[in-house]
Amino acid sequence: MRIYALWALVAYYLITGLFISIAPLTFYETGPGVSDTGPYNMHFLLDVGFAFTISALGVAYGIYRDLKPLVIFGSAWLVVHGVFHLVLWFLHTDPGSEAAITDLVLVVLPAALLAYLAATYTGLKGN
Repeated sequence: MRIYALWALVAYYLITGLFISIAPLTFYETGPGVSDTGPYNMHFLLDVGFAFTISALGVAYGIYRDLKPLVIFGSAWLVVHGVFHLVLWFLHTDPGSEAAITDLVLVVLPAALLAYLAATYTGLKGN
């Protein structure tokens, strides 16, 4: 069952990364809370989109080849990104605000689940 959750997270991050990479302005304008983080910066958004995409592909290839180190390494940027948002959440956001809840649900919790699944990955036969 955990392998399906891991694949679902790969799909979530891959779709997000491709969306940001293909349509950064649309993501900026429609992504919940994204425009609240500062002015539009295409270069920054493309960097983030590429990082999401490559990280998700790394995790996918790690699962496909059954290589736990690659699953962990591919997850690293996505997890660090989630931790960064968690720190921002505590330092700069009203925890009960809509922006904080959105950030928690769309960024922090998927990253936490990914960290757990990557760390406990035991191969395709063990999941």
